[in-house]
Amino acid sequence: MEITEQFTVSRPIGSVWPLFEDVPELVRCLPGAELTSDNGDGTFDGRVTVKLGPISSSFDGAATIEFDPDAFTLNIKGRGVDRSGGSHGRVDVDVRLVAVDGDHTEVTIEARVTLAGPIAQFGRTGLVNEISRRLIDEFSACIHAKLAAETSEEAASIVSSEVQGVSLFLTSTWGVFVRWWKRLVS
Repeated sequence: MEITEQFTVSRPIGSVWPLFEDVPELVRCLPGAELTSDNGDGTFDGRVTVKLGPISSSFDGAATIEFDPDAFTLNIKGRGVDRSGGSHGRVDVDVRLVAVDGDHTEVTIEARVTLAGPIAQFGRTGLVNEISRRLIDEFSACIHAKLAAETSEEAASIVSSEVQGVSLFLTSTWGVFVRWWKRLVS
């Protein structure tokens, strides 16, 4: 499945890009993500925990990140396995920062996600797209807070909020239903 999300940061691109190059700080803004090692050369090991209603999956895996500071883009290729639940996934993410009016930065995230195993059933319902929107909202809020921090110590203490599985599942399911209903009545 393909997911595209976008948000704007009220800071110039020159102050936003360094945060996107700082992988450990960036990971702290991804709900459910944990960096377990930096292997050098742009490769990292980590864990992503996803709670979708009755299913909780913890994907252990690896990612390769390539930065293009001249174009203000980065590409993340990752794969992971949930050993306890039998699910596995791959992700290919492109992140692009674009200067807007000199003092704002537009962030576009385009992800291609492949899921297999029990967790894949949620991809067929549109629920993964809705959940991704909510996770990007959390990510965006964390980025905004880190950039608004007055000191580097304050910025380092800011992390994404913990995703509440049942709450996320219910609000995301409601969002899918509302969009389906709007299409039906229009």
